[in-house]
Amino acid sequence: MPKMKSNASYRRQIYLAYEPQTLPEKDYQTWARAIHSRVKGWLPQDLHTPILDLGCGAGQFLYLLHHLGYTDITGVDLSPARVREARRIAPQARVMEGDLVEVLSDNPGHFGLITGFDVLEHFSKAEMFPVLSLVAEALKDGGRIIFQVPNGESPWGSAVGYGDFTHEWWFTPGSLTVLLEQVGLKDIATQECGPIITGWKSALRFVLWQFLRAGLLFYNLVETGSPGSGILTRVFLATAVKRT
Repeated sequence: MPKMKSNASYRRQIYLAYEPQTLPEKDYQTWARAIHSRVKGWLPQDLHTPILDLGCGAGQFLYLLHHLGYTDITGVDLSPARVREARRIAPQARVMEGDLVEVLSDNPGHFGLITGFDVLEHFSKAEMFPVLSLVAEALKDGGRIIFQVPNGESPWGSAVGYGDFTHEWWFTPGSLTVLLEQVGLKDIATQECGPIITGWKSALRFVLWQFLRAGLLFYNLVETGSPGSGILTRVFLATAVKRT
């Protein structure tokens, strides 16, 4: 497949203007606990698996991978400020400033895991298939993807979808499943990103969310005759595997 260049110059202009972001380590630790609880069953057992984090931002997922003991970690982001912070917080990772499309194109069949947290929504419909095809091609056989995206099925999905001017599109679990199937990925699964219990406050949020969630599912059932996907959080996670 020929290399595809991202053509929305306004996105690069905004990314390059991001201010330096130095986060306290406790913020990294909080994020790492939450995301690890959600994706731990999808992470490679082999700690030497090559892993690529697309749009790595300030390095939150790279930080988690390092502390879990993974040794072959790569991140890529267009924002110089975010790249500097990712290099600071995850010095063992290779963090590249550049276009993720080029990194994917240059590494066919290389990675055992490719992740992207809040990344896919930055691509237009015309760009989506080429990008996802490159992701599939950059995976080893048996390699996995993990993506987090805005949820168009959530009552609050538009707050995330419209919350960033560079967002081009957002998804439902069903629409993302179809896209991943179209590029040949298998074993597709999606899940909510609801409250994680870490103390009494989060435990209360968890219980209240279950009540609210049940009410929303009932509302959908009454209106449409179906509860829908059952995934109602503002963002959701999706995973899939490359099997040839």
